[in-house]
Amino acid sequence: MGDVNDPFYLVKEEIQLSVDKAKAVTERMDRLPEHNGERARYANEIVTECDSVVWQLEELNRATGMAERDFVRFRVDANELSSRKRWTSVTKDAVVAMRGNARRVVDGAAEKQKRAGGQNSNHFAAGASASDQSTQNDHYLDDHNQQQQHMLRSQDVDLEDISVSIRRIGQVGLTIGEELATQGKMLEDLEQDVDGTNSRLAAAQRKMNQVFKKAGTKGQMVMIAVLTGILIVLFLVAFM
Repeated sequence: MGDVNDPFYLVKEEIQLSVDKAKAVTERMDRLPEHNGERARYANEIVTECDSVVWQLEELNRATGMAERDFVRFRVDANELSSRKRWTSVTKDAVVAMRGNARRVVDGAAEKQKRAGGQNSNHFAAGASASDQSTQNDHYLDDHNQQQQHMLRSQDVDLEDISVSIRRIGQVGLTIGEELATQGKMLEDLEQDVDGTNSRLAAAQRKMNQVFKKAGTKGQMVMIAVLTGILIVLFLVAFM
């Protein structure tokens, strides 16, 4: 497992919280009877939450793809990348399935409301007076408007949650960019240090070759003898 301070795991934690929230709302919706009007409100909330999660997962998968193309630079091994891609795929499949179930509930409620409106219209045309029909229409429109207002308020809350999540992801993205820039600068400095060290070693090697050439075979033997004598003296001084 990677470092818990890795931006991937910070975003993963945010996504998991959203998924858990959508699952909790789904469980509340499933416990309600089929005819309960609250099911449609819960379903709309689930659809909105799932849309946000799917978008975040796609962005996270795109970032994983970038790391896969240059995993050495991002310091992530192949096993870790495979684990991240597997979690993203499994989570997305679960969220898409949960959204599809909620979408069917929303569509069913809309169809049921449409049929109810048609039945009311037929009833008014068959036997109600003009004034009664107008009153019932007003009640129907008032109820419909109240439901719409309630749904809009719920969507406003969900959109605010999405906005907060997007801002957090943006901040994480900035952190990743700053970290990459810092690591790039460190790599450039390291390359410059290595080049400088190689140059100094090459210069020292050339000087040593020049000294050996000038000294000749006898000179080299004398230098070896002198250095060996110095080493013996230092050994004696150190251990006597």
